[in-house]
Amino acid sequence: MKFLADLQHRFGFTRNEVTVILFLCLTLLAGMGIRWLRAGEGSTEVNQPAFDYARPDSEFIARSQAVPDDSSSVSSSHTSRQLNTRTLPPPHSLDLNTATKGELVSLPGIGESLADRIISYRNENGSFTSPNDLLRVRGIGPHKLDKIRPFLLQSPVD
Repeated sequence: MKFLADLQHRFGFTRNEVTVILFLCLTLLAGMGIRWLRAGEGSTEVNQPAFDYARPDSEFIARSQAVPDDSSSVSSSHTSRQLNTRTLPPPHSLDLNTATKGELVSLPGIGESLADRIISYRNENGSFTSPNDLLRVRGIGPHKLDKIRPFLLQSPVD
């Protein structure tokens, strides 16, 4: 016990801290002893991997290199996930003043609620005079406007 008292005095540990340190050291020694005993018995489970990842890895590589023939077809293994099959409108084809909700939703980054806000803004404030007017709609910032600008008519028709 003199060792514990010396440790406590030298490092300024409390009695509880010395007990915890002693417990951790004994646990470490017990674990090392068990490992040493198992290695002496000829057990090779420590050196063997628990699972062979070669097959899943090769399947992953094969699937990631495969190019789907038709983007609208969904394989049976992917039926639980819904793929994004949104088709973009042709460049410079969408008039903000006459666009329907479905046409607005086809734009990148525009969902149903944002399309509703665009239509509400148009109904409350009148026609858009330029695509920059979209910056006044809550949820559309400069970055989102830059993403959808190529699909908008530059000067909407009143």
